[in-house]
Formats: sequence, structure tokens, C-alpha cells
Amino acid sequence: MVTQEQKIIFKAIETVLISYNKYKNRIKKDLEYFNNPVLLKSYSLEKISGSGFVEVKSDIERMEDLKAIISKDIGLYEAMIFRIDNALDMVKDNEDYDLIEVGFLENNFKFKKDKVDYEQIAEKLNISVKTVYQKRNRIFPKLEFHFRTQDLIQVKNG
Repeated sequence: MVTQEQKIIFKAIETVLISYNKYKNRIKKDLEYFNNPVLLKSYSLEKISGSGFVEVKSDIERMEDLKAIISKDIGLYEAMIFRIDNALDMVKDNEDYDLIEVGFLENNFKFKKDKVDYEQIAEKLNISVKTVYQKRNRIFPKLEFHFRTQDLIQVKNG
């Protein structure tokens, strides 16, 4: 039986695992946008504080600014993926790791409102739903330690 605290922790772990592929997809989209940026046609005038004049940036400068923002975002997503990968590497040899692979990493399911469908995972693994939950209950506590170490989840105790 899973306690209320474990349910909260497991939900945090699920959220990180669901986000994994979202980060990867976002990087792909951002790279496409980086390589083919589109400037908005409206121009905003930015005042430089204390100077008393207005700076209007050229399209080239605006394009470079946009690329810098996209590049920073990509770096943040890559850092998250790196930290998740490091945590997952620590449990890859676990007998229940197939739950993570099939249910989250290789998952082509559409998560409805970021909710995990353990029945679909059971079907994909060709095991009972009860066994899926047993696998989750065994591997998530191990994964919790590594997710906390990588600062991926922060669940307050008490």
C-alpha cells in the first residue's frame, strides 16, 4: 500500500518522466526556429535608461537577440535532459526499468492532462495492471533518491 507522501513523490517523479520527451521535442522545435527565425513585423522602441534617447534595433540585431534567447532556452532544456539521464543511468540495471522505458521514455501514448495511464503500460508490457503498479512501487523509491540528488524533485517532508 502506498502512503499519501509516496503518492505525492510518485506524482513528482511521473511529472519529471513525462516532461523528458517534452524537453526533447521542444529542443527540436527550438532548433528549427533557431535555423529559420521569424521576426514580428511590429517594432518596439526600447528606451535606454537615463540616456534620454530611443534605440531602434535593426532586423539583424533583433534576429541576433532572438537567436540568443532561443539558444539559452535550448541550453536549459539540454541541462534538464542531462540531469534526468544521469538519474536514470543509476537505475538502468534495475529489473523494473522496463516500466520507465516503455511507460515514459519510448512512450508514444498521449498523456491526458499529464496523467499516466498504467493500463496502457500494462498492455504494452503484456503484464497485469497490478504488476505494473508493483514495478512502479519498487523502482520509484530508488529513482526518488537520484532525482533528489539531481535536484529534479523537491518534495517537502512533514
